Amino acid sequence: MICPSCQSDRSYRSHRSGIVDFLVSLVDLRPWRCRACDRRFFAWKTPISYVFFVHCPTCGNLDLQQISRDRVEKAVLLGLQRLLLFPAYRCAPCRERFFSIRPYRPVKALSEDVMAVVVHNDKPERPADEDRAATVPADAAAPERRHD
Repeated sequence: MICPSCQSDRSYRSHRSGIVDFLVSLVDLRPWRCRACDRRFFAWKTPISYVFFVHCPTCGNLDLQQISRDRVEKAVLLGLQRLLLFPAYRCAPCRERFFSIRPYRPVKALSEDVMAVVVHNDKPERPADEDRAATVPADAAAPERRHD
């Protein structure tokens, strides 16, 4: 979720508190909080462009695993959905198992190049010994020790 004030993508679902939060939830808006600017805002759990694709009914996650129909234990008209061969899905973060007839849109995995940049930004690479020696000024080098 993108924060509307600072445009950060470090937002998370906030707990509902008070009557206003529960009334706003009737139109499917959920409270979110930005970790960068600490602003609280309301948004749908699934972006408008993805509403017509299968997503978790609990958390709105799009990264789902297709599972066996027998694994879904709680659903409205469970037997009928199994009989009509509705696809079954599982959401890993909230462990919700459900049926959906919406089309599945696979979440694209990060390419190796993008993944390398992400890892590189998390832990900066230290220069090799010869590079480090070239960047240290000569007068800052450790003095030699004499053994008399």
